[in-house]
Amino acid sequence: MISGYFSAHWGCPFVWTRLAIPGRPPQPVPFLIDTGSATSIVHAKDALTRLNLAMAAMEPAAWAPEETVRRLGVAGVARSRMIEASFEFTHEDGSLQALAETIELGALDSQQLPSLMGWDLLRHFRIELDQGTGTVTLGPR
Repeated sequence: MISGYFSAHWGCPFVWTRLAIPGRPPQPVPFLIDTGSATSIVHAKDALTRLNLAMAAMEPAAWAPEETVRRLGVAGVARSRMIEASFEFTHEDGSLQALAETIELGALDSQQLPSLMGWDLLRHFRIELDQGTGTVTLGPR
């Protein structure tokens, strides 16, 4: 089982995972569990502060057209860049679960948003969320 938490600030379920993208060592990143999103995205604040990406890497003008994605969400139209990534989840017993997926890298203007874990990753788990007890659990399918 992988434990998460309900954020006091956002009031939503989060889980930590170690995220690695090309050219960067794995770093812990908190992801808001977003069952309404098909894909996962690391937004600018986490990319800048946790993955230590340069601001220039977050500018859509620097992205190759074939990597650039435009999505319509509750916050409006967002631009992101598709990149390869690996995720490492730590279970309560200390065992690790690694997943390789693509992830979207949010544009610089996404700094106010938390990183999101969508169905591309969530499909690998059984999800239990209980805001009343404050428990968040990702378990084996």
